Amino acid sequence: MKRFAWYLTSIAAAAALLGTASAAHATPAAQSKPLTILVKADDQHGRKGPDGKWHDAFLPADFSVPVGRTTTITIVNYDGSAHSMVSASLGLMVKIPAANGLKPGRVTFTIKPKIAGKYDWWCGSPCDPWAMTHDGYMRGYITATH
Repeated sequence: MKRFAWYLTSIAAAAALLGTASAAHATPAAQSKPLTILVKADDQHGRKGPDGKWHDAFLPADFSVPVGRTTTITIVNYDGSAHSMVSASLGLMVKIPAANGLKPGRVTFTIKPKIAGKYDWWCGSPCDPWAMTHDGYMRGYITATH
């Protein structure tokens, strides 16, 4: 099984064995359009819930990437608290630094799913309890499509 370097997290071995996350450079033909995700807190009007209250949220929380192609994802965190994007099935354990004053936290990584499907992810850093249990806020899905 081809091994990839994984520099962003402490689960380097798992990600390398899965072949789904890589800091290595892919050829342009194997890359897809980059994706930027914003993280906003409830007091920054992250996303309004069905309860009428604002909640912490990844924007977007649900997104698609192509199978077999490298997708570069940048997460920009405007919240004063650190967050994370965890997906055991994709081998992701990405730590997202907190904003520092007016400077947002930022992390960039790549994923390259090998199998089409719907993969769940969640924020593993305790924050808004309601948002952590509802899709579209502090958890969501990465859909890998052909």
